[in-house]
Amino acid sequence: MSTSSRPGRLPVIDLLRGLALLAMALYHFSWDLKFFGFVDWDLVGGAGWIAARYLIAGSFLALVGLGLELWHVQGRDWRRWAVRLNKVVFGAIAVTVATWFMIPDEFIFFGILHCIAVASILGLLFLRLRPIVTLVLGLSVIALPILWRSTLFDHAWLLWTGLGTLPPRSNDYEPLFPWFGPVLLGLALGRWWLRAGASGGLVAGGALGRPLRWTGRHSLAFYLLHQPVLIGILLLVGMALGRDPRAMLSPPPDPTPMLIDCQVQCEQQGGGMEQCHAYCGCMVDGVQAQSLWPALRPDATAELKGRLRDLAAVCSR
Repeated sequence: MSTSSRPGRLPVIDLLRGLALLAMALYHFSWDLKFFGFVDWDLVGGAGWIAARYLIAGSFLALVGLGLELWHVQGRDWRRWAVRLNKVVFGAIAVTVATWFMIPDEFIFFGILHCIAVASILGLLFLRLRPIVTLVLGLSVIALPILWRSTLFDHAWLLWTGLGTLPPRSNDYEPLFPWFGPVLLGLALGRWWLRAGASGGLVAGGALGRPLRWTGRHSLAFYLLHQPVLIGILLLVGMALGRDPRAMLSPPPDPTPMLIDCQVQCEQQGGGMEQCHAYCGCMVDGVQAQSLWPALRPDATAELKGRLRDLAAVCSR
């Protein structure tokens, strides 16, 4: 594919992006069903759900790398790159602001759009490397947080790196390590594929692929709008079943994140696994029974914090 031919979009990339968006929407729909109490699936600890999350997010980011290589091969239209980057940055800011007001305890400060924006800039540094080097670097980025982490990166301003020891509470957390790794893998694989002639690039999926390709061409809009649409549908279904929409939007908090955070911090402070399991189970049960969820907020009153300390003293016995 010569740099002067500028063939435009490859249908197969839009098709793959559309498939990834469909998988993402189904995954988010599962979370919405649980949030509104329609199902009781183990979305946090279930092996299948964990694998689905990693595969879906990884496919998106690999396609970012593939798209960056396609842009590079086609002559590097900087205006097109800047326009796309500005849209992603705007979308990321919109997600952060919206979740800050809706779920301040778990707002999205570095989700997949934030990661895509940063990766779109950092990826420029790797465009001229040999694909085998990029491939090795991508695998290294994925492996680093598995092999090494440090408390130096637990500071709030460094959580975006993904190299800290404490998992932050966020509804969508895709830090640079390991998630820049799939971008580099997509960049390397895209270089091998595109510079070999992009065989299969015109695969479009026929009539069934048409709506997927259309979705892939409007991926950012789909990402920003799909959750409000899904939530609206489930609210209507709940109302049809006689449920109060206000109660649906304010369900009891999910104790799972608190249990995981408590277990991790307890073991890091030297507690045994069984001891920490008993302590954290007691804390979660007590918080639920006494409706102490507001005490976990940073702006909790002194009275609520005192009640939480009293509960911790009881659970420590």
